[in-house]
Amino acid sequence: MRLRNLPALVKFGGRLMIVVVATLLSALAVNLFIACNIGSDTLTVLLDGLHKSLGVSVGFASSSLSIIFLAAGLLLNRKAIGFSSVMYTFLIGPLINWVHPFIASMELAELMFFNKVIIVILANICFSMTYVLLMNFGNGMYALDAILRYTESKFRIRYDLGRMGVDAIFLTAGFLLGGVVGVGTVIALAITGPGTMLLEKLLLKFKAIYKLNFKKINNL
Repeated sequence: MRLRNLPALVKFGGRLMIVVVATLLSALAVNLFIACNIGSDTLTVLLDGLHKSLGVSVGFASSSLSIIFLAAGLLLNRKAIGFSSVMYTFLIGPLINWVHPFIASMELAELMFFNKVIIVILANICFSMTYVLLMNFGNGMYALDAILRYTESKFRIRYDLGRMGVDAIFLTAGFLLGGVVGVGTVIALAITGPGTMLLEKLLLKFKAIYKLNFKKINNL
């Protein structure tokens, strides 16, 4: 009986590890964006604004918003919510707070502007890796995406247009609350989407090569 359950346990453990790594990459990206202080992606601008205006930690702000998104996702599009959706929601805030002291001690805001731009690009790559890992290996989509998919099917609002509208709301609200908008924001808007698509293609290519080599080994 135990041996029969072993493959399922291994699969669950692997999926859990992927969600943890993906969430850790996201937490790292948030901290890098804020530490560089030259602007962030739209959601991080909102988190930064909530942090500065309410005096709460960025992690707490992230957890609060994530729980709201998850509740709305469960209400509107429950089928799209899965294990990964729930794990990400409850891991992201604590991980942001856990990573924060390490990044804060680096004093990235004191670096030359060019170096900050490089770090912001690396932060975007971390976000892209998060999206690719969750989309290809997770069980359930990001809660906000589940909401946008619901509005797409229910009200025929295209996902990309819905995402642009949400980003505009996050950016405006975050800026009004004190979040930093700048070059980093422009970089995030410009490269996160294409970067995610490129990483996904590379991952799929790697998976295809791995499967081919695995079959060759089994045939020896």
